[in-house]
Amino acid sequence: MSRKWVRYTLTAEFLSDAHIGSGSGGGGIDALIVRDRYDRPVIWASHVEGVLRDAARRLRGEEEARKFFGRAGGEKQCAVFTSLYAKESPESRIWCSTARESFDNRAPKDDTLRVIEHVPKGTKLVGEVELPASDLPTLQRFVQEVDALGGGRSTGAGRVKLSLSEITTTTRKTGAATGRLVLQVKNRDPLCITATATPDNLIPSLAFVPGRALLGAVAAWLIAEGDHATASLLTSGKVSVSDALPLPATPAKLDGVEVLPAPLSLQSEKPKGAAGDVPWWAQSIAPTKRIDLWGAEEKLKRPEDDLFVYRASPSEAWITFKPARRVRLRNGRPDPKQVDASLFAIEQIVEKTHFLAELHGSPEDLKKVAEKLAPVLEGRRWLRVGRAGAPVEVAQFAWSKAPAATKTTDKALLTLTSDLLVRDVHLRWRTALDADAIKALFGDDVQLGKSLQDSVMVHGFNGTSRLWRMPAAAIRRGSVFEVSGTGVAKLAERAAKNVWLGERTHEGFGRFRLDDALPGVTGETPTSSAPTPAADIAEEAIAAKTQEWFNVHKTLAKLGGGNERKPSLSQWLDLVGDLEGGDANALTSRLNPTTAGGKNWKHHDAKAILDKLNDRALQPKQRALHARLFVRWLRADMRKTAKEAR
Repeated sequence: MSRKWVRYTLTAEFLSDAHIGSGSGGGGIDALIVRDRYDRPVIWASHVEGVLRDAARRLRGEEEARKFFGRAGGEKQCAVFTSLYAKESPESRIWCSTARESFDNRAPKDDTLRVIEHVPKGTKLVGEVELPASDLPTLQRFVQEVDALGGGRSTGAGRVKLSLSEITTTTRKTGAATGRLVLQVKNRDPLCITATATPDNLIPSLAFVPGRALLGAVAAWLIAEGDHATASLLTSGKVSVSDALPLPATPAKLDGVEVLPAPLSLQSEKPKGAAGDVPWWAQSIAPTKRIDLWGAEEKLKRPEDDLFVYRASPSEAWITFKPARRVRLRNGRPDPKQVDASLFAIEQIVEKTHFLAELHGSPEDLKKVAEKLAPVLEGRRWLRVGRAGAPVEVAQFAWSKAPAATKTTDKALLTLTSDLLVRDVHLRWRTALDADAIKALFGDDVQLGKSLQDSVMVHGFNGTSRLWRMPAAAIRRGSVFEVSGTGVAKLAERAAKNVWLGERTHEGFGRFRLDDALPGVTGETPTSSAPTPAADIAEEAIAAKTQEWFNVHKTLAKLGGGNERKPSLSQWLDLVGDLEGGDANALTSRLNPTTAGGKNWKHHDAKAILDKLNDRALQPKQRALHARLFVRWLRADMRKTAKEAR
C-alpha cells in the first residue's frame, strides 16, 4: 500500500559568513564558492544530506541514520532533497588566513596564506524535500540539530538557521488517453547519466536521458508504490518510452515540438586560421553555418556529440543547440576503511534543463499507466533519474494523436533519432548497415543509397539487481541514410504507428524519421549580421594591460629586503574584495591612509597602481577586474620567487 507523501521547503539563512566551497580556485583565490548555472550560490543536496546524516547519528545512532538516509548497496533513503539555491547573487567576501610557526609563536609560516571566498551572513538559500508524511517529525528533529553548513564549521563559519515550511502543489487535469503521451520533464538538480561502465577519475555524462533510464525511473516509482502490475506494462514492452532529449527553451505548447540529435551529415565549416597576437579562441567569431555534407565540396567538421536540432512547430525554422553541462568535483571513499578521501569529478547536465519524451502504447495501457502515475504527472511527486537519483519533475504533459503518414514519394533521408540495436545472421551486433541489412530490416522494396553512420557502445545499470547490464554495440543516433523505392511510404507508416527498428524498442531504441531535406541546415547568413565577439576578448585585453602595469612596477613582488614597506599580498587581496564589494572608499582610504598598516600603500609603486585604478575612465566593475588581474600577475611572480628562493 502506498504511503502519503508531503513536500516541504527547506530554507537556510546564514547567521555568519559561510564557505560552501566547490573544491576549485582561480583569480587569486584558493577556494571559490560553488555557483549554479545562473551564477548564484548553491549548497549541493549531497552536503545537506551528509550534515543531516551526522545529526541523525548523534541523536539516534548509526542504524537509525541508515534507515532514514539509506545504506550503501541496500535500500534508498526515505527523503528526496534538492540542492539549496540562492534567489539572488550577493556580493561575496574574501577571508584570508595563515598558519602559525608553532603553538606559542604566532608568526605566520611562509607560503601558508589561504584566500577563501565566503557568502555573507544573511544570505538565504532555498530548496525542497519530498518524503513520507510519517517521516516528517523525524526530519524536523534532525533539522533542529543542524547549526552550521559548509566548510570551517568548527571555527564558527557557516552558522545557519534551517527551517521547514509546507508546500501546496496544484493539480493538473489528466485528460482523455490516446496512444501517445508527450512529457516535458525538468531536472531539479544537476543530472549525470553515466556514458561508460568503466570511468576513470572523470565520470562522463550523456547529454540526454536515454529511454531505458526514464523507463527504469518510472517502473521503479511504480514498484516502490507497490504497483507491480502497472510496472510490468513498461518492463514487458507493452508501453514504450522514448529518449528524453533536451530543449533549448520551454515551449508554449507540446503539440508540434520536434527535437532530435543532430544528423551526422549536418556538418559545419572548419574555422579559418588567423595570424596575430590574440589567440584563436579570442578572435571575433561569426555564427556557425550548418551545411548538408552531401551538397558540399569542401571538407567539413562533423557535428558534436551533444549537438541537437530543434523547432517549436513545423512552420518554424530549425535551430541547433547544445545543452549546458558542467564538471563537479567530489570526494569519496570507495572503501569505508580508506583513511584519505579520493578526489574524482562528475560531468552533469545543469539543473533546470527541460527534456521532451514520449510514451507509446495502446490507449488502454497508457490510461492505466497515467492513472497510477497521476501524482507524478500532476507535479505532486518526483522521479529519481541517473546517478545518485537526481529529482526530476514533469513540468507539463499532453495527450497527442499519432502523426499522419504524409510521405508519398519514393525517395527520402532516413535519420536515426535514437541508437539502433540490430543483429546479423550470426547474432552479432551490427555496427553499420549495408544493403543486405537494409533489405533484412525494410524488405526488398527499399534500396540504400549514400549513408553516413557511426557506432556507439550502449551501457546500462539494473537498479533492481544493482548490477551493470551487458554492453551492446549500436548504430549511433544521428546516422543518415538515403533510401528509395516503393517501400519508403511503408516506412512512413511504420514511423506514424510507432513500429520501430531492431531490438529493445520499448526502451527507446530504433526510432527514426523521414525527411525530404536535412533538418537544421543553415540558410545564407544575412550580410547585415555582425560577427559576435568572443566573451573572453575584454578580459584578455585587461589582462594584457595589467601585465604591463606589473612589468613596470615589479618591485612590488620582491620578498623582503629594502627599507621601503610594501603592501602584503593579503592587503592586495583585501583591496580586490573591497572593490568587488562596491566599497566607495576602497581606493581613497588607501591613497590617504590613517593607520600604521595602511602606510604600506605609500610605496611609490603601490601608489602608482592605485592611481591607475582610480582613473575616472574606468567603471566600477572594470576597476575591480583590473585589480583582480593585476593581483593575479603579482601573486604568480611572488610564488615563483619564493620557489626559487627555496
